[in-house]
Amino acid sequence: MSRSTLSNLGFRIEMGLNGLPIPIALSANFSLDRMWKKLRAQQGQWRRILAIAPTVGITLIVLRAIGLFQMLELSLFDRWFDWRPLEDPDRRIAIVGITESDLRQVGTWPIPDRLLAQLLNKIKAQNPAAIGLDIYRDLPVDPGYDELVEVFESTPNLIGIRKAVGDRNRQGVAPPPVLARLDRVAANDFPWDADGKIRRAFLYLDDENGNIIYSLAFRLAWIYLKERGIQPKMEGETRIVLGKTSFSPFSSNDGGYVGAEDSGYQVLLNFRGPSHTFDRVSLFEVLEERIPSDFFRDRIILIGSTAESLKDYLLIPYSSDFMGLPEAMAGVEVHANLTSQIIAGALEGRSQLKTWPELLEWLWILAWSAIGTTIICQWYYENDLAKISFPRTGSRIAIASTSLLAIGYLAFLSSWWIPIIPAFFSLLAATIVNTGYTLWDNLKISHKRIEDYAKTLEIKVEQRTFELREKNEQLQHTLEKLTAAQKQMIAQEKFAYLGSLAAGIAHEIRNPLNFVNNFARISVELTEEIIEELEPQLEYLEEESVEEINDIFEELKESIADISSHGQRIEKIIQGMLMHAQNDETGHRESTDINALLKESVELVYHSLKARDKSFEMTLETDYDNSIGELYVVPQYISRAFLNILTNACDAAYAKQKKIGDSFVPLVIVKTVNLEGGIEIHIRDNGVGISDEFIDKIFNPFFTTKPPGEGTGLGLSIAYDTIVAAHQGDIQVKSEVDSHTEFIIFLPKK
Repeated sequence: MSRSTLSNLGFRIEMGLNGLPIPIALSANFSLDRMWKKLRAQQGQWRRILAIAPTVGITLIVLRAIGLFQMLELSLFDRWFDWRPLEDPDRRIAIVGITESDLRQVGTWPIPDRLLAQLLNKIKAQNPAAIGLDIYRDLPVDPGYDELVEVFESTPNLIGIRKAVGDRNRQGVAPPPVLARLDRVAANDFPWDADGKIRRAFLYLDDENGNIIYSLAFRLAWIYLKERGIQPKMEGETRIVLGKTSFSPFSSNDGGYVGAEDSGYQVLLNFRGPSHTFDRVSLFEVLEERIPSDFFRDRIILIGSTAESLKDYLLIPYSSDFMGLPEAMAGVEVHANLTSQIIAGALEGRSQLKTWPELLEWLWILAWSAIGTTIICQWYYENDLAKISFPRTGSRIAIASTSLLAIGYLAFLSSWWIPIIPAFFSLLAATIVNTGYTLWDNLKISHKRIEDYAKTLEIKVEQRTFELREKNEQLQHTLEKLTAAQKQMIAQEKFAYLGSLAAGIAHEIRNPLNFVNNFARISVELTEEIIEELEPQLEYLEEESVEEINDIFEELKESIADISSHGQRIEKIIQGMLMHAQNDETGHRESTDINALLKESVELVYHSLKARDKSFEMTLETDYDNSIGELYVVPQYISRAFLNILTNACDAAYAKQKKIGDSFVPLVIVKTVNLEGGIEIHIRDNGVGISDEFIDKIFNPFFTTKPPGEGTGLGLSIAYDTIVAAHQGDIQVKSEVDSHTEFIIFLPKK
């Protein structure tokens, strides 16, 4: 069997898979690939869930912690009050309001001390349990100051007010001097929320001198409960037990709050209802005795302004109104709500508003993120692709959101305030992220299938290409394809998609090129065989014919040698292109000693060049900064970039020695420098240098300053992509013709 036949057979075997015919090999390969894809899809689905659910949940927790959802949660908190059934009025509390009609009859504000003394005597005559005067009386308002002082001194269950800490609208207000001396003064302060509403209240707080001052509602409730044998007790350091209920102090991040002011002892206000929930009479209804004779008996009576012109109104959860102006509640009625909350809790066990511990709220948000990625995102698979039904997904989101809202409402009916807004966004975001990831995964699978089909088509093309007989036309076609590919890649402004393009071209060209190289070798062998066969017949030919035949064979051998040379040149270019394509793939980053990696590259380049050319000699100077330590890089990529740049530097210096002579000593200097944000690597040679017209092009693919046949023009391009694209670094080049060239590489530490 001849050499050409053996080569032909070997090439045919390479076209199969493990010696099998190509169709059978492809079928086996695709079956195994399908099994692996199914297993990878199942594993990938769970990995995706385990990655998305906690990531989205933690992100929402962080967003909540910076206050992004606070106003939405407070607005929903207000809606719970609107939707909650109204409670029965608390008949143990009544309000005496100073109305607009009263002000017109009095003709002045503040009302005179005599009129206020008459009002207190009328109330006192019916034996109320306690009286709360929610009117500032730090200064006398004649006439009748002495009469008012006498009433203050003779009414032990009367509590006056002071403004202890002031607010954004006014400074603190002193208490009535007589009541202050008798220690019958309370604070009427409320903590304001960012939207100007009152949702919390003080049981007690500290004044500017650090003294504890009880709130008006707490003092009145204490008096009322004391008559019934109930006294507040401390349980632990902060918990207050009062009859059948207990209070825990409000913390700055309770419920939907983020960083709220939690000074003093605050509790969440559990309103009984909107305005006019409590029994209310006016000033002159009491003075003119137009009320029942036992209306105030055993009740807590709160006296305060209800006239809108006096502006003693506060916004509360019930004040929310989407269609009109919000309806505020008189301040005296807010005190009545807190008083009722304390009394009803102590006597009847009416629940206080409670919140979950912060850790439980985090788990709640994470749980809804998990629901979004599992229950909501349930797809069925067809041909390994997830089939997403957006109407079904939307209906599941609607059901889950309604369930979440119902849970929050039922919890509020049981006096629990749980986070609903961040849980909803966690559910929604997890669903969106998982859906988007699934769509992206489908896109990748579809793209992979197109690639697989392209590979199958490529094999068929290779089979047909192998059967072609016109070798010269094949070589011309191959060269034209390579030339077109080179022009197309050079025309790109960036190298973002150079890798995929180069890989496609290389795969298209490699097998036809193998075909050309094989037939070039076969042609040489056939030529030699023809010469051997003709040699016995030459003696029968004329001398002139023999010379002509020899000339023809010499020209044929030279042509075939040129074909082989061009084919090897193309093979080198393809190898460079494949390296360029591989540079775009994500490598495994690991902690790497850059100094050691650079040192190995220097030694490898030196010994490689020495092995290539025995006369090669060069001086290498190194200066490694030992403080650099290790960096997280892809070591094989970085090593390849170092090798390309070092080889380029050594070639430039050696080329100058060949040009000048042995009097010139080639020199390459390698230096590393530790910087604050990264490291610098300097590679400097004293070679031929690079002119200004070429220095901006040296990183372009296929551009080279070397003589034809000595370089592919891809080494520096690969190094550039490795440093800049793959590792977010930078490369600068400084050069002077016939003097030096210096590459400065920057690699970031993070």
